[in-house]
Amino acid sequence: MSFAIALCRVLLLSGASACIPALAACPLPKPALGDGPVQAVWWAQPQPIQTGQIFAIEVEVCPADATLLKVDATMPEHQHGMNYRPSITRLANGHWRAEGLMFHMPGRWELRLDLQSGGRGHSLRDTVTVP
Repeated sequence: MSFAIALCRVLLLSGASACIPALAACPLPKPALGDGPVQAVWWAQPQPIQTGQIFAIEVEVCPADATLLKVDATMPEHQHGMNYRPSITRLANGHWRAEGLMFHMPGRWELRLDLQSGGRGHSLRDTVTVP
């Protein structure tokens, strides 16, 4: 989480309203990836993610007209990625589903979402630890 988002949360909890316009411009249901103009949240189906089992993720993006171009994951410590390439489907404006992901080894994975918005590319990353 960025310092700016953490500071806004503290200010909001203390009753200040300075961050409300910035946060309201891109409302997402939980802490989001990215602290710039493009943000996303994702959740796996089924949960929790298990080693060696295919799963899907649903992604909500903001702004809603951003396009989810690619979903990928790597294991930085092992210097390799997934053995599968997920397919991506647009479910609604700002809502996407990527199916066919599999983490074939336990450990720390880095999930990457590549998006496009306003003619610019954006790469958002999250860490997932698989038992």
